[in-house]
Amino acid sequence: MDLFENLIDETLLKACNLDIYTFAIYYEHESGFVSICIDTEENSKVRLAESNKYSMKYFRQSIIEGDLEQALLWQANIGRNLSLGDFTAINIVEKYIEDECVDSRFYLDMVNAIESKADKILKQSSHGGSLLFCCSTAEEEVGLTWVRESA
Repeated sequence: MDLFENLIDETLLKACNLDIYTFAIYYEHESGFVSICIDTEENSKVRLAESNKYSMKYFRQSIIEGDLEQALLWQANIGRNLSLGDFTAINIVEKYIEDECVDSRFYLDMVNAIESKADKILKQSSHGGSLLFCCSTAEEEVGLTWVRESA
């Protein structure tokens, strides 16, 4: 967990000018790197609008063609941007993980590190209970998402 806590501290120093809306720790299993990404509300709204504009072309076409299964795949995103590659700050800090056992405990340590640093992260956010925390899992780039219980 110390590894993730140290990365969070370094990230907060480097990103001190960002109003954090979404905070994510990501493990890229192909490369073996852990990184942290931050998104702002402004960027999230822009990316969401772009994504929905693109999706709606296919959604409407699927409806016209009577293909409900395809329409289900192209629904509007009513939440926020969770595409880490489209975040405001991508890979603010990253570290190659050597000889680390990447199992469920590894991913739980990500969550616990964010939880232990949540107050610090919240100090760099004006979003209170809307601040979203994320981390990857073995199967998903963004596998776990949560908010602070008492923000």
